[in-house]
Amino acid sequence: MTYFIFTLWFLLAAAIVIVVRFFIRKFQPKWWYDLILFVSELILAIVIAFLSMATDISITRFGSFLFAMYIALFGDSFAHLVFIFIDLFGKKIKRFFLLTIISNFLAVSFMVFGMVNMSIVTPKYLQYSSSKLTNSYKVAFVSDLHVGMAQTIERSIQTIRDIKQQQPDFTIIGGDLADEYTTMEDMKTVVKEFKDFTTPVYFIHGNHELFSHVTITDLEEELESNGVEIIIDEFVKLSSDLTLLGREDLLSPNRKTKEELVNPYPSTYLLCADHQPRDFANNCSIGVDLQLSGHTHAGQLFPNQMIYSLGTYSYGEYRYNQSFMHVSSGASGWQNPIRTEVGCQFEVITLSPAN
Repeated sequence: MTYFIFTLWFLLAAAIVIVVRFFIRKFQPKWWYDLILFVSELILAIVIAFLSMATDISITRFGSFLFAMYIALFGDSFAHLVFIFIDLFGKKIKRFFLLTIISNFLAVSFMVFGMVNMSIVTPKYLQYSSSKLTNSYKVAFVSDLHVGMAQTIERSIQTIRDIKQQQPDFTIIGGDLADEYTTMEDMKTVVKEFKDFTTPVYFIHGNHELFSHVTITDLEEELESNGVEIIIDEFVKLSSDLTLLGREDLLSPNRKTKEELVNPYPSTYLLCADHQPRDFANNCSIGVDLQLSGHTHAGQLFPNQMIYSLGTYSYGEYRYNQSFMHVSSGASGWQNPIRTEVGCQFEVITLSPAN
C-alpha cells in the first residue's frame, strides 16, 4: 500500500509540473532558457531532498508530497538538459508534448530506481584487527530498520533472517527500529524474528524511538521478551578480550557524558554502538577502538550524502587517531519507499587478532 500511495503523490507532483509547463507553452525558448530551468529545478530538487531528510518538515501531512516533488523536479530538470541540445541542433518540434514525455519518462525511471533500491538489502563485510584481541569474532550490525513504512514488513523480516544466516557471534540493533509510522502490530511481527537467534542480540536507542508511536517501554518489553538485551550507556563484556559499549542516543537528555563513562575492562577491545555518528571524538576519548553508527541513511535522497559530508560524518569508514568508525547506510529508510543514494545495508564485521 505504501508504494501505491506514494505513486499517487507522484502523479500529483507530475501533474503540477505539467500544468506549469502548459501555461508557459507559448513562450518560444532559446537554449539558455532551458539551461536556466535545468539549473533552477535541479537546485530546488536538491533543497527539497535536504529539507526532507535533515529537518522535521517531512513529518507534516505534506511529507510524501515533498518526496514526490523531488522526483518530478529531477525528471523535469534533466528533460530541460536534453532540450538544450534540441534547441541548439534540432528542428522545430512540438515542444510541449515531447518535453512532457521525456520529463515523465525520466521521473518515472528515477522513481522506479528509488523504489527498487529501497527494497534490496545487502550485507556489507568489514574487517578490523587489533593486538587487544586474542580471538576472532563475527559481529552483525543492523541500524535504521524503520519498521512499517519505507519497506514492507516482509522485507524487514527477510533482513533479520538474512542476518541470522550470517551466523554472527553477536548481533547489534543500532537504533531506529521503530519510528513515527511504526504500529505496535508491525513492531511485534518483526521483533519476534529475533527470538530464533541462538547468539546474543543487543539493542541501543535511536533518535526516532524517542518520538515513535510505539513507546520505548513497549518496545523494550517486546525486545526483552524475545531475548534481546537493552544496553543504555553500559559496558557489556562479550568475552575475555571484547567489550561492547552501547550508547544512549545523542538527543536523549539521559545520555551520559564521557566523564560518567568509565570502562571497567580497559585491556579489552572496546566496540561501541552509537546510533548517531556525531560524537565520535568524545567516544574515542573513552578508549573506543571501533564505533558502529547509522542514522544518516547515507543521505537516502541524492545528493544528500555529499551535502552531509561537508559538515558531519555521512557514510563509510572514518578514523580518529587510532580509533575507527563505520557509518552504515541503514537497512531501510525513512517515511517513503524511495532511496536514490547508496542502497540499504547491514554490516557483518570480522574482528581478529593483529598479525
